[in-house]
Amino acid sequence: MRLNDIQSKTIHSLLDKYENSKTFLGENRVNQKFSRHINELFPRYQDDAEYDFFCDVNEALEELQKTELIIIQYQRAGIIKSVELNLPKLKRCYEFVNRESRKEEHDWILEVMGQFQECAVLNNYFDAQKVKISKNQKVEYFDGKKQEFLDLLTLVKLICTNEEEQFIRDFSVRHFSDSKRVETLAGKAQALMYQYGEYQDRESVLEECGIVKTPTYICLKGDGKMTLGGQMIDLSKLNGDVALSTASLKELDKIEILGDCVVTVENLTSFHDYNGAEDFVIYLGGFHNTTKRKFLICLYEQNREKKYMHFGDIDAGGFYIYEHLKSKTGIPFRTLHMDVETLKKHSSQTKTLTQTDKRRIESLLKKLDDKHKESMTDEDYRDVLQYMLENNCKLEQEALYGEYL
Repeated sequence: MRLNDIQSKTIHSLLDKYENSKTFLGENRVNQKFSRHINELFPRYQDDAEYDFFCDVNEALEELQKTELIIIQYQRAGIIKSVELNLPKLKRCYEFVNRESRKEEHDWILEVMGQFQECAVLNNYFDAQKVKISKNQKVEYFDGKKQEFLDLLTLVKLICTNEEEQFIRDFSVRHFSDSKRVETLAGKAQALMYQYGEYQDRESVLEECGIVKTPTYICLKGDGKMTLGGQMIDLSKLNGDVALSTASLKELDKIEILGDCVVTVENLTSFHDYNGAEDFVIYLGGFHNTTKRKFLICLYEQNREKKYMHFGDIDAGGFYIYEHLKSKTGIPFRTLHMDVETLKKHSSQTKTLTQTDKRRIESLLKKLDDKHKESMTDEDYRDVLQYMLENNCKLEQEALYGEYL
């Protein structure tokens, strides 16, 4: 028998109710019945204007009852009140809708997890899903399609371990033999990585990890010189900035900082407005990606004696970017204009914190407490975080225009 949409929906709904019960877990000492009221399943059923639909439901469910998968309870002759799962035919119910039980799915997922242990983001995700499995809850990002789930986990691992900038279609062909497969999975992959990793913006996770649609450009200006393809460019003699593509950066031979300080700037407007004549300024654009990280490391290796400062928003995102910058490059950055004094001075331009802001600030405080126990060398900016929480405020760096820029 081939089930129609009404029959399939009915059985799936009854199985869902069964799988969310104590009986499914083996914890119930009394016999349970699993039924759905007809209005729960089909709200249009008792609408007088939907007579044809009423007839379709009756015909479909009465046909299904003949298979002994369900039991119909009638309100009165010809009018269905509810449908009940026929537990003695439980195995056949799963077979009829080609569905595995949640326990079988959970066992398979736990087995799959062992194949992806090298990825920190996935490990965070797996830890959370193991808790859900222990509570008989649905696993996030799994909709019953096993190959889709395997492809998703594979993609997340590939993105996390990617070290070279690649165009998204080339990346997709290389790893999935399909130029559009990564784009199909990108939404789920970015959502998972944003939820269980440390990324500033969900929509740009792939770009941050070097999977791009167009080449990355690094904007530079200030007191420095660089040798590119055998030609020396003196940035200190330019009034504006220059932008180097990924391809151009491969020909970078040498970079020399003439001033005392290298400054990374989070936002593009602030980068263009920044007027530190003796500084070497780099537009970071939020979290740095693979290309920007390699450039920063190359710059630092040739100019270790300089000061390295990061100028960003005074909010949770700004400090996450700052921590990400230090941890991924190994460069001893310090913050610039990201202190309590700046918050107080520009209090009229601050914004209130969202619940997400508060949660992320509290997470940063915990991380700083843990780091403080291990080392005294890192910058301690807990006073700024605590001030933001106590005064319910944050500040975008554009608010400082005219004073430091």
